Amino acid sequence: MEFVLNEYHRNTSDEELIADVKRVAGLLQQESLTQKEYKQHGAYNPATIARRFGTWNDALKKAGLVLERVKLYKQHKYCESDEAFFEDIRRVAQQLGKSFVSRNEYEEYGIYASGIRQKKYKGWNGLLKAAGLEPTPFRTGPNRKYTNKEIFEEIERVWILLGRQPKYIEARNGGLFRFSETVLCNHFGSWRKALEAFVAYINSDDDNDKDSQTEPTETIEPLTNNAEGITIRHKTNRNIDLRMRFRVMARDHFKCCKCGKSPATDPTVILHIDHIYPWAKGGETVMENLQTLCSECNLGKSDLLIDNE
Repeated sequence: MEFVLNEYHRNTSDEELIADVKRVAGLLQQESLTQKEYKQHGAYNPATIARRFGTWNDALKKAGLVLERVKLYKQHKYCESDEAFFEDIRRVAQQLGKSFVSRNEYEEYGIYASGIRQKKYKGWNGLLKAAGLEPTPFRTGPNRKYTNKEIFEEIERVWILLGRQPKYIEARNGGLFRFSETVLCNHFGSWRKALEAFVAYINSDDDNDKDSQTEPTETIEPLTNNAEGITIRHKTNRNIDLRMRFRVMARDHFKCCKCGKSPATDPTVILHIDHIYPWAKGGETVMENLQTLCSECNLGKSDLLIDNE
């Protein structure tokens, strides 16, 4: 099974984009349209339309719609006291129930401007440390270099979480990815090239790229079934690497094959890859013998197997 990216809309005409903006406005029976509203009902990325015509309001004007009101950005006041600033950032962490606060989260929920103190404490993580908080788990400084493996694992995580191909605007707005879109763009040249590199890796069976390997090569050992005293000689390794895991989940539409639950509709759902015919009984790690199960269904299946043995 070869995995492919969604169609790139670079060759879509201006008329087609504007027609779809009008369609969504008519669907919602509105004289104006926000990018968020279009994103929910439109056929294209609103960021693509905004870039094509200059701004989102320029696109609305072209479509004959009422212009969107300009959003007023939150103004943060200067705080003279370090301790008062630290108290506020700890308040935000407590409010979010986290041991750290990202810069974007503080911009949204905090009171004070942070720019001067970031310079004083040599970066955002230095500031968090001075406030008695943990550093963000996804950023270690401006000179941080990411490997292909780290980036591919992060793209896979978000793709599975959404149940679809992630969009540039979702990486740019923050919250889903553990690092900014600039990491992917700088590493591969552009957002599209990053996704193309990920898909090329998923479709590849070449393990020679040490930088993007997810699992070391293992020697396939015979497995003895103690219950029946039978020696089983496997043709494949038991471990499922990133590529096969993603292929199976994509085939199963990123949903549990038993109950249909998906992280896209319920973020608490955790998906696993399960051997349909158990490995301990001779089942191999091949696409035909693998399925996507949520953690609850996977545990239920394990209990059932134990009872039957």
